[in-house]
Amino acid sequence: MRKLIYFFCILASLPLAAQPQPSNPEQIVTGVVLLNDKKSPNVQDIVSSLRKDWKLTVDSVNISDKTAIFSVPGASVMLAHLEYPVEAAEVQAAAKISWLWRTAGSEVAQHQSQMVISIIGKRSRVLDLYKTLTKVAAATLEKTNSCGVFLNSQYVLSSKSFFTGAARNMMQEQSLPVYCWVYFGMLQENNLNSGYTFGMSEFGMPDMEIVKSSHTTQEVHAALYDATQSIILYNLHLMDGQQVTTGEDVKIPVKKAPGQMLQGEVLRLDY
Repeated sequence: MRKLIYFFCILASLPLAAQPQPSNPEQIVTGVVLLNDKKSPNVQDIVSSLRKDWKLTVDSVNISDKTAIFSVPGASVMLAHLEYPVEAAEVQAAAKISWLWRTAGSEVAQHQSQMVISIIGKRSRVLDLYKTLTKVAAATLEKTNSCGVFLNSQYVLSSKSFFTGAARNMMQEQSLPVYCWVYFGMLQENNLNSGYTFGMSEFGMPDMEIVKSSHTTQEVHAALYDATQSIILYNLHLMDGQQVTTGEDVKIPVKKAPGQMLQGEVLRLDY
């Protein structure tokens, strides 16, 4: 896609991105703020908000016509304004499955340009990179005429109000905004409920499935949500036969298996 080619060309010039060593691999995490006009955002306002409202230490700010590069603890950040919308087919595909944003299809169809946010840092600190991405995206949302955030690697769409609220909770209550980072899908067949995650590979983990469970839809969803929270927060690399504990203190055995709803190997929760 145009934006990925554009970004990796620019990111190649960043100090942190140059020639990562095998012992210290780096990762780039990205998100797109969907803007409702073609006006280039005031990046200085965003930077000021990050310092004042989001308690980020921002240094080495370099602002050009359509891009800004700066550093925060443990990462480099790039903002780039693209004067065209995200490809309609891509964003509408995400909108169709966006159960948390029921009006996503009609709202994202109105966006006219995009602010792409890229965070680069150590792969071993991917959780911190996603926290930084969340703060930068929230500050951008609050300082622009925008409707939401799109994470194309996970096909996650979040409305402006939902994303900023989740970001505030992350900062004030130390909760992880996993709904903004990982997609949760649910299926029902013959009164049996199945569910899956999509996007855990961003955190170096396999996605999860619960297949044809007799538990309710809400229980299956809650089990996947609790497992996702624990795995990301504690960087858990679960193996066959180990267990994951839900918020209700239920211990669920896990095993690696071919995905039934997803391609490739997944972590199957026996629930």
